[in-house]
Amino acid sequence: MPMTAYQTENSPYVLVGIDGSLSALDAAAWAAESAAARNVPLRLVHVVDPGEAQAELGPWSRQRILKYLESKAVAVLAEAQHKVADLEPEVAVETSCLTGRPLPTLIALSREALMTVVGSGRSDPASASHAGSVAVSMSAHAYGPVVVVRGTCSAFGDEQRQGVVVGVDSSEAADKATEWAFSEAALRGVDLTAVFSCGDLPRGLDDSEPEPRWWLEYQVQQKHVLTRRLGQWSGCHPGVVAHCEVTTGRPAWALMQHAREAQLIVVGSRGRSEFVGSVLGSTSHALIHHAPCPVMIVPSNAVSNRSGQP
Repeated sequence: MPMTAYQTENSPYVLVGIDGSLSALDAAAWAAESAAARNVPLRLVHVVDPGEAQAELGPWSRQRILKYLESKAVAVLAEAQHKVADLEPEVAVETSCLTGRPLPTLIALSREALMTVVGSGRSDPASASHAGSVAVSMSAHAYGPVVVVRGTCSAFGDEQRQGVVVGVDSSEAADKATEWAFSEAALRGVDLTAVFSCGDLPRGLDDSEPEPRWWLEYQVQQKHVLTRRLGQWSGCHPGVVAHCEVTTGRPAWALMQHAREAQLIVVGSRGRSEFVGSVLGSTSHALIHHAPCPVMIVPSNAVSNRSGQP
């Protein structure tokens, strides 16, 4: 199947990595609903890795293995396309079978995509098992927002899950994540909860109360600060009701507590880097492994005012 690149400025699309796993089918279903809400096309991509055919069985054997992998890729893409068609028949879908190293290929394709959606890498997204290496690496290296689908395959239709949760702090990456979170909440017609965690409380000798008075005063003060910061996006999305939560403990734990009934968690990263840890940080890393719902990781240089955004 030939690769046909979309022109991003004129026709943005949602990119999905398809690898034959059940979690990739969940990612395709989530992405289909997201593409339908934005009225943009969907692109399903499977990358055949020639390294899988590097067995010392002679050139003819290698060619037969490649042919088998390519035929398997066609079947995998067809299965994902059928699932998408059943869920969102009006969404335009392109399937692409490419040859190369899967991770660098998907990273390169993410440059032209509105967002990239991948599965958690596990057949049971609700488990505490770690996400796959592709999900981790794409979240660190992609050019635009990456959604790791966990916990549910429904982007909008689960009545048991309401709201979008975003992690906030004073960084540029958090500002970009907040901007995208407002857009996602507007698409869904749900509330937004901005969560700021100040870490563990420093307990003084006189702080015998479970919640010291100074902490209660600090919460009120920080909520006022957050409300003012959120005002710049509230003006663009007046229909979104925004809530501010100031809490303690590790940020990832705080976000997961608030996201138990959420449709999506949104967090920022500092952008592309050679080293996974230097961009994701402990919060993003923990969320893509253990979050109870899909997680969107937004790099600080992600374009947000492009066509396809609400």
